[in-house]
Amino acid sequence: MNRSQYLVDDVDVASFRDWIAQRLQGRPVQFTVGAHHYASLPAAKAAYAWPLKAKIGLPNPHSSYPYIHPVVPPLAARANLEINTVVLSSLQDALRTAFRGQNTLRLAGAVAAIFHWGGVYTTTPHGGNKPWLARHHAHLHALLNQVVMDYASGDDVSTVTGLRFNAGMTKVYALLLDEFIIYDSRVAASLTWLALYWWTNIKNSPSIKLPALLRFGTLPPNGAARGHRNAAPGIFQSIARAEDHYTWNVRANWLLSDALCLAGNKSQFASLREIEAALFQMGDRVC
Repeated sequence: MNRSQYLVDDVDVASFRDWIAQRLQGRPVQFTVGAHHYASLPAAKAAYAWPLKAKIGLPNPHSSYPYIHPVVPPLAARANLEINTVVLSSLQDALRTAFRGQNTLRLAGAVAAIFHWGGVYTTTPHGGNKPWLARHHAHLHALLNQVVMDYASGDDVSTVTGLRFNAGMTKVYALLLDEFIIYDSRVAASLTWLALYWWTNIKNSPSIKLPALLRFGTLPPNGAARGHRNAAPGIFQSIARAEDHYTWNVRANWLLSDALCLAGNKSQFASLREIEAALFQMGDRVC
């Protein structure tokens, strides 16, 4: 499916996009879940805070592998969007420069630093981003370039063999590609809540009839957030395959970037990254 087929040919997706565009202009949302309350998407953006704990600028330990890491300022706990934007701009510049120059060690260092910023430079019982990068850093450019070429084709189905797509890699792709959001468990959770709210409260339709193209895939979070990042588990399915993660990430890119364009000069968001930040903050807990 291409962008036009998703946004134009499907009337429900187009209607939801139009509603999101109005929210970007500051129209109310009235999100209340437990102690979390946001009267609008701009209010959620203003409350953005990351990381949960203070974070040093380099992956720790950063000398385990021969990567050349970019110089990144440390982040205080719950740093605001403005401060995080500076860090992300630095990471993006390092990533894109290394990618264009095909500098193996600098590219791996930039990816490690992005994982570190996102709190996903980890080793898990089933692998994790840290050991994956150690195994693949020598041909990282080729792996990333496959996704770059795939995304340029304009389709929401990936043709990359052995695609790696998870909560860590979506952060890398979001900084490498234009108009690409970070589709993690929080952002996905917000989209499930917004789609369900729009369908049941604005369209006055039963949740079970929510269109398939608006049933955003969800991602299981770690720790205390587990079980709180899916507005309706019976409606929105957990993403099990990298290819499905790619599909929902691309559709979210299309939907939000088009909504931002429609919001025009009345938008209270200057970029797709700011919308992502609002969704991230709102999606901490949606049920």
